[in-house]
Amino acid sequence: MTRVASWTAFALLFGFFVFLVADLVVEGAPGLYAGYLTDAARDGGRAGGIAPVVVSTLVLVLLSVLMALPFALGGAIMCSELLAKRPGLSRAFRRSYDVMAAVPSVALGLVGWMLFSEGLGLGFSLLSGCLTLVLMLVPIMTVAFLVGLDSVPGSLREACLTLGVTRWQALWLQILPAARPALLAGLALAVGRATAETAALVLTSGISTRMPGSVLDPGASLSVHVYHLARDVPGGEARAYTAALALMIINVALHMGLTRLRRTAHVAV
Repeated sequence: MTRVASWTAFALLFGFFVFLVADLVVEGAPGLYAGYLTDAARDGGRAGGIAPVVVSTLVLVLLSVLMALPFALGGAIMCSELLAKRPGLSRAFRRSYDVMAAVPSVALGLVGWMLFSEGLGLGFSLLSGCLTLVLMLVPIMTVAFLVGLDSVPGSLREACLTLGVTRWQALWLQILPAARPALLAGLALAVGRATAETAALVLTSGISTRMPGSVLDPGASLSVHVYHLARDVPGGEARAYTAALALMIINVALHMGLTRLRRTAHVAV
């Protein structure tokens, strides 16, 4: 009975995925052309390409992930390694990360707007959007990194201590390399979340489709561009489908690259 239910759930989920992809391809493919990724948007997004939007998306994703990485890795190391002998405190930090990871993105968008756009005077800018994404990604990445560090066998730590290796040497030379595949999986999760985020970025980075000159300029991510075309631009539904198809293709390409890195890291370990 359980097996039948599992296969039924899988079939329904797979069927919905196929329908979603087919719908995007059928509705969005006619709008694709050779220069779609390199041309600027025209007529409010109803014509032209998405080059400025792609640039804004890459800046938002790469910068936010790089900014969140040291905080997430540091928090995971603290909970898994430094607080190993204080399980109560480690458990409290872990639960706080779980709670923060579940905060709705629109709430984080409001916080980012108050702290960065208004408080720091950044206004609608890529930097304001990046800082808001950092608030979102740190707990998500930390939880994923903790899973990776906790998966490293305790015998490896004990062997390092037996050989006289210091805790930090064991961490950097043995534990982190052993957890590398899981750490890269957490990184892939963060990239996917940042690429698909909409609500928080509408409130912080804006909906501009102009090519940004710096991180202090506003810029729409691809997901925000899709939302704006579908909701606010008359006659923009067809272009929204095309932009959504491009977003899916870019997201798949990014995840394929990260998956390849994970497999390489797994083989190396």
